[in-house]
Amino acid sequence: MDKEGTMKSLNNNFARVTCMSCPSHCEVKPNASLRVSFCQEYCFCTWPEASRYFSLGIMEGLLKQQYHYLYLGCVFVDFSISYLRFFTDKKWLDYLYETKLKIVLVCDRQLRPLANYWYKHHKDIFLIIYQQDNLKSAGEKLKKRFIYQRDVFFHGLSLSTLEFDVLGALIAGENCNHLARGRHLDIRAVYAAKRRAEKKMGADINTLLRFSHSS
Repeated sequence: MDKEGTMKSLNNNFARVTCMSCPSHCEVKPNASLRVSFCQEYCFCTWPEASRYFSLGIMEGLLKQQYHYLYLGCVFVDFSISYLRFFTDKKWLDYLYETKLKIVLVCDRQLRPLANYWYKHHKDIFLIIYQQDNLKSAGEKLKKRFIYQRDVFFHGLSLSTLEFDVLGALIAGENCNHLARGRHLDIRAVYAAKRRAEKKMGADINTLLRFSHSS
């Protein structure tokens, strides 16, 4: 997908990415500010921008403590149940990759297996900060990630490829029978993958969707 197509796949509330390293708050995407190209500071962003308490927590709790130890710009992703619908296809990752910033997922308990899936399969993701990481340990992980290999920072269960595919299809509105026929799978394999994904994420898919914004 080209840049224009990727941007159009996100609505206006979620397309905007701005730098919060200084009071200018320059736009990084969809239309990069000219000032960004000449700025001498590292760029730090959060996404989605609508997640204001998340942005405040990252800035006050993490960046102000670790700023002098970070050697590359980062975009911190609110990888929480509120935004589940965004994280079942690759559009969000392609979009954030275009910022050329290190992508850091900050995940909650329910989406940990999904975050681990993305981290396992896509080297573009720099780090996951888990729910149980307090501010001190999150800061230490962020510093150490610039030195150590990424596999050191992977913990917990991950969705399998089939579980991820089933989750994404069901969230997109397909039913299990249609999914099984379209992908030439035994219906029992589809239902089993659905149950495993729900068990890993701690709730059935309908319950998870009730807490997720529409995309």
